[in-house]
Amino acid sequence: MLTQLHLNRWAEVLVRHATKVSPGNVVRINAQSAAEPLLEAVYREILEAEGHPVVNCRPDFLVEAFYEHANNDQLDWANPFTLQETETIDASINIAAITNLRALDKFDTTVTQRAARAQKDSRELFFQRAAVADDPSIDSELAPLLWSTTLFPTNAYAQDAGMSLGDYSDFVVRACQLNQEDPVAFWEGLDKWQHELAEKLMAGSELHFQTPAGTDLKVDTAGMRWLSSPGRKNFPDGEVYSGPNLNAENGGADGVVVFDKRCVYQGHAVRNARIVMVEGFATEVTAEEGKDFLIAMLDQDEGARRIGEVAFGTNRAISQPTGQILYDEKMGGSFHLAFGAGYPETGNVNKSALHWDLIASLVEGSVVTLNGKPFCVDGRFVDMPPEVNWLL
Repeated sequence: MLTQLHLNRWAEVLVRHATKVSPGNVVRINAQSAAEPLLEAVYREILEAEGHPVVNCRPDFLVEAFYEHANNDQLDWANPFTLQETETIDASINIAAITNLRALDKFDTTVTQRAARAQKDSRELFFQRAAVADDPSIDSELAPLLWSTTLFPTNAYAQDAGMSLGDYSDFVVRACQLNQEDPVAFWEGLDKWQHELAEKLMAGSELHFQTPAGTDLKVDTAGMRWLSSPGRKNFPDGEVYSGPNLNAENGGADGVVVFDKRCVYQGHAVRNARIVMVEGFATEVTAEEGKDFLIAMLDQDEGARRIGEVAFGTNRAISQPTGQILYDEKMGGSFHLAFGAGYPETGNVNKSALHWDLIASLVEGSVVTLNGKPFCVDGRFVDMPPEVNWLL
């Protein structure tokens, strides 16, 4: 059950840990109306931190109305206020609370992609400022921008996960570790452990993934930066991530990868996708479910068939997919690849309107080597200090 104590702890992590709000900071809160209980808690926490909260609260049915009625000029319109806002804010907290996950299924993907492309300038500025926040050594005149995205329980999310709303809320509490006496301290402890994991990864240059599902993929990460994601950009969290070296001899990735976890993007599910990578590009794509949609996404622009991110999930409180990538990509004992846009702070500069995380499990019988030596066996990392104490 999600209580007021949980909401207060949730808000504290988002404001004090994820975005580190300080006096005078302008903090944008993007939220959907179903998230009002958490929105109020976050708003109060920002005020207590002496920040300036700016709220964008939009009912999710307006998104459906837009795609239903917008003409081509409206789809192509780049909202100047969005760009100005991205230039002004010091931090951004996004609270998703969708009440109908199928609302956009009736719209052609070319329509939603067109609208996404129209916001290219503000989106790229957002990620450039975020990169400066992650790596102060980046030579840029841009001010750093901290951000975090979280997901509030709704009946739609619960139904998609095959749970009641009560059970789903309990799952969220566990995934966010809101029963920890001091969640901020917990996530900071995870950050310390994950930094050690990232340092180990940066000491190597080639990952070789092999799984019982059929994955046999080599990813070149030479010169790339591995980062810890411990409840800052996403909450809940639990991953270390980087990106392939696109200038490598193999284009960054070569081989076959099988994504045996159900992956959802824009309301469309893909199941058991098999992708062949040749010199860094996806050349063959099959799937038991959602093949046509997956191919359409990978064909939308030049960068969509390249990999922008490679990551390991570390959240042991998430053990099964729920249909929401915010949770699913963090599953302990899994890895994921994102096709499309990379994160500049990792060194991967792939550009695309797409960033779709596809997930593969690291079950018993799976082996990941780093420069030929065992790194992750049966979903457990080798030669690492004990993991943090997850409350399950």
